[in-house]
Amino acid sequence: MADPSADLMQRAKDYVHERGARSLEELGDLMRQTAQHWEQTLGPMSEKQLLFHPTIMEGGLISPASGEGPKWCAKEVVGHYLVSERGLNGQVAGLAGVEPPREAPPVRAMGMQWPEDEDLAAGTLLNLLAEFFAETQTLLGRLVGSESLGESFPHPIFGPLNLKEWIAFHRIHAFDHIQQIERLKADPAYPVA
Repeated sequence: MADPSADLMQRAKDYVHERGARSLEELGDLMRQTAQHWEQTLGPMSEKQLLFHPTIMEGGLISPASGEGPKWCAKEVVGHYLVSERGLNGQVAGLAGVEPPREAPPVRAMGMQWPEDEDLAAGTLLNLLAEFFAETQTLLGRLVGSESLGESFPHPIFGPLNLKEWIAFHRIHAFDHIQQIERLKADPAYPVA
């Protein structure tokens, strides 16, 4: 019997490579769609729901996010996503030789967190996500004409990814954590409002 986790990982890796082969304009469209998915997932959630920590840990296929904060509340998930992906944008900009859209420390390990994430209001989190995706659009514009798009650096699971594949990774990482939030919403103890 095939390992469903290995199959999921291979599909994710294939997705990143396939999307990374597309144009910068198409990657920009993908980032807009990803921003909309975050908005649809988080927009209806109350502060109480955003701070809810899971009471059950099982369910779902094993994915990279399974080891990243399985006990995180939605605010911690978003904080992790933002600190990780902003760091990745900085690394992409550095390898491409373009100005980063925002200064951010490089990603040093899976599971990085942002210490202030739980203190932020829901609207602030949504605004920070919108800012991140605007920054990513800025970065994509700066990458136009770059001769360094083939440069790569390693992902701990997927191996070397080129600069466009790292942008496509934003989508996979978002989906992984959006699914994590959906599992939170399915927890029997999840607050009504």
